[in-house]
Amino acid sequence: MGAHAPPRMHIDNLRLENDRRLVSALLALSVLPFIWFIGLDLVVHADDWPRIQGPMASRALTLAVPTLGLMAIRRVRTRAAYSRVVLGIALAVAVMLLSLNLQQPYGSALPLRTPLMVLIVMYGALPNSFYRQVAAPLVFSAGNILERLYWLTDSGRGDLASDVAILLFVNLVGVTMVHRRLALEREVSVSWGREHLARDDAERALKELRTLRGIIRICSYCRKIHNEAGAWQQIEAYVRDHSHAEFSHGICPECVTEHFPNQKPAEVTD
Repeated sequence: MGAHAPPRMHIDNLRLENDRRLVSALLALSVLPFIWFIGLDLVVHADDWPRIQGPMASRALTLAVPTLGLMAIRRVRTRAAYSRVVLGIALAVAVMLLSLNLQQPYGSALPLRTPLMVLIVMYGALPNSFYRQVAAPLVFSAGNILERLYWLTDSGRGDLASDVAILLFVNLVGVTMVHRRLALEREVSVSWGREHLARDDAERALKELRTLRGIIRICSYCRKIHNEAGAWQQIEAYVRDHSHAEFSHGICPECVTEHFPNQKPAEVTD
């Protein structure tokens, strides 16, 4: 397990940093339109402050969610903390937008483009584990369907079936995308880990491979070798210490003839 931890930990850290940057950029960008809407309300309704007190409170709430989310996401350092924070941000956005819908007069018709845009962002720009990523858009979609069924009824009931079909289709596509993304991330992690381990094995093999190089000083008479420590060492011991070779002994035909003249070479070498 220890050999597998470093590569997996490394790629998880890279993915965490990329996800943090993506979510941070999204939250920073989402602050801008909220500020613009607040400024627009102040300009348009400058002479009717009591009328815009309620909408301004709602605007302030919508501005607080991405602002606090941005502060929280920039402080996370682990995948577990990131997962919790992103889930909290997504659910807060869903609840906030559903609450804003309920502030509309009964029977109002709200365009479907805003929920669709929110779903696209949740599925595409808030990467998380499978169940935590799909939870918020599913809650948001269910809330939109219920609001269209029981609150936005008078002028929107005729489009209810098509709205539900569109929301279901977008969620189906989003869930599929999340599942596929996580599958690809697992494949990348496995492939990257195998490559890292193969590289480590190759480097380890190169370190363990010891070769004899350079000029070796050897005694002209006893054939001992002058090693790095300054001592004279038997050639067998020297080669064994500097390579993976082992020795077994025999007698060549010339030595058999010289040292055992009365015996056949095969009898001695055997």
